[in-house]
Amino acid sequence: MNSLKLSYISFGLILTSMLGSGCSKHETSFTQMPGFKEHFTNNKPSEALPSKSDQALLSKFRPRVYMAKNQTPMIDFYADYIASGSFYIDGKLISKKVDQALLNKHKDNVQAEFRHSPQKQQGSPTVFARIHQEELIYKDQNFPLTFLSYNLVFANSGLVKGLASWQRLAMGIVGDNNDWHQLDHYVGLTIALSNQRPIAVMLQQHNYQTTWLLTDKNIDKSTNKSTDKSTNINAENILQMPKDGRIAVDVAMQSNELYLHSSKQKKHPGISFIKADSLEFLITGKNKPIMAGWDITHGEIEQEYTLKFLPPSDAFYTFKGKLGESRKLPGRDGPPGADYATIPGLMPLADRLVSAYRPKDLATETKKLNILFGEKYSIKSEGLLEYKKDFIGDLKGIKK
Repeated sequence: MNSLKLSYISFGLILTSMLGSGCSKHETSFTQMPGFKEHFTNNKPSEALPSKSDQALLSKFRPRVYMAKNQTPMIDFYADYIASGSFYIDGKLISKKVDQALLNKHKDNVQAEFRHSPQKQQGSPTVFARIHQEELIYKDQNFPLTFLSYNLVFANSGLVKGLASWQRLAMGIVGDNNDWHQLDHYVGLTIALSNQRPIAVMLQQHNYQTTWLLTDKNIDKSTNKSTDKSTNINAENILQMPKDGRIAVDVAMQSNELYLHSSKQKKHPGISFIKADSLEFLITGKNKPIMAGWDITHGEIEQEYTLKFLPPSDAFYTFKGKLGESRKLPGRDGPPGADYATIPGLMPLADRLVSAYRPKDLATETKKLNILFGEKYSIKSEGLLEYKKDFIGDLKGIKK
């Protein structure tokens, strides 16, 4: 998967790479996986900017972003990143002056590649926002939802900071732990609204997402329960909506992943992709797999940024080639557009939202996960139904 952001690699792969057996220039692009073409054919991205009212809504709920002192800042995708680099098609130089128009002209070419030339000057912290309408369908019930999505941009993505010493050394042999691949624009969160009211937030973390329900009711973290006696939902799965409507998040050091804000330094389990044998570590932090680590956040300083809007059809979201240079080791190539942050079967935001909500005990969540995935990460409808049941059941519970 070209969108891998936590690219732990066995010593066998490292040795293979050191012997010069890299990926083929014409390897199959992640964007060509079965399912993507069908999704975008049935859900053609709009070429229009969000309306003024939609922009106002996106601005109202824009997130608060925190980082540690001296942490690598956000940048502007076009003004800072694309403006500094060269554009290639099938390995041949097309232009050393790249802009939005050139990128969009070739956005459907899987052999197109932008190679960024790092600059020393300070970037322009920017968050790109868009809005999307979709229905969550469960049996004979339809729930119209509005999704507000926000993408942060970084010039490169590193590995999780909390790696074991041997992992840092091994990865350092073949790459840069701080610059594992160029461009990181999958960094994002999505807020789901029902009747203009926020009901859930989903954070992108590596190649998976995590969802919390939102409530206006008080949450008693000492008892791990909502103070409302009408529900027994675990408070770990509920987030109290801030009075100003702006959810606060921290950016993880090196990997740039988003986690709920804390002014204290915190460790978060980080895995490459959710599987049955890694789910326990993700949920509990126990029994860490060998190829896993800890994301580290420290929300010391709130970041000022400019909120910008692009058409959903823009290359920022839909580019099929590489928006960063090709590198030999698997997982180090530049990513495609920001739309490709998940597998084809979870492209519908409503399905992604519910599949990222994991409120039950480990045994139950493992069982649900095993039912969800088919061959080659395809999604089974019967598995998705279990996630919808838990999400909708708990959502109704906190509304009581």
